[in-house]
Amino acid sequence: MALRAGLSVLPLVLVVVSSSLGGAMPAAAAPAPAAMLQSYAGTYTGSGALSGGTTPQTVRCRLNLQSTAPAKLNYTGRCSVSGTSFSMTGIITYEGGNYTAAMSSNAGTSATVVGKKRGGGVVFSSSQDITIEGRPRAVTSTLALSGGTIRVDYKVVDDKTGKTSAGTIPFVKSSR
Repeated sequence: MALRAGLSVLPLVLVVVSSSLGGAMPAAAAPAPAAMLQSYAGTYTGSGALSGGTTPQTVRCRLNLQSTAPAKLNYTGRCSVSGTSFSMTGIITYEGGNYTAAMSSNAGTSATVVGKKRGGGVVFSSSQDITIEGRPRAVTSTLALSGGTIRVDYKVVDDKTGKTSAGTIPFVKSSR
């Protein structure tokens, strides 16, 4: 079922959002990247549509990014769609000239991705083949930190049927 495939892979997509490289660079060594990461500390909410089923389903998420070092953010999150929810944890770091995101979820998925600087932000992209509910799926996802917002785009293709589930979740920082 396309909707279920999208639900099962969403934790993997968001897992690609954080990483741990064993330590952060001192603030003096990387002031611009560290400052950029620090600007994302806070609580975010996001909502988007999951397409691919008979009707689009609304996905609602909440992310909390917390500074733990000058160039490191830990995060926790929870998303829900159609009565199903999942949680994720991860780390986003800048070290040795690289942004890295690592994540794991209660759905048993985990991933680590190196980001690419784009404009004043960073983009983490992932493309992989995984098995969901015993079926092979091609999963592509992008997590972008840009202009003070966070955006997740993802697509899951069932390798056997070609059915696609896709969605975009724009996140906005809460004012509290």
